[in-house]
Amino acid sequence: MAENPSNFVRDWISEHVHSDPFFNGRTEERVGSVMQRLSAASKEAEIPQDDPELAPDLLRDLIQAAIERTYDPSAGLRSF
Repeated sequence: MAENPSNFVRDWISEHVHSDPFFNGRTEERVGSVMQRLSAASKEAEIPQDDPELAPDLLRDLIQAAIERTYDPSAGLRSF
């Protein structure tokens, strides 16, 4: 059975949305990018794509709030 959609969405956002100076000042572009990655991950996790937790408006709000909560420009930076 697939994971609970609500838990999946919130856990995924918490794990994958970090500060990213590349998108500095381009929040909408970043939200779109994250939404695409989350959509792909939810399909891979076999989350029903018609679940209300995957509604674009809800995802957009959750992702934007997560981005805006990251105040420290160095938070989440990784060296590659």
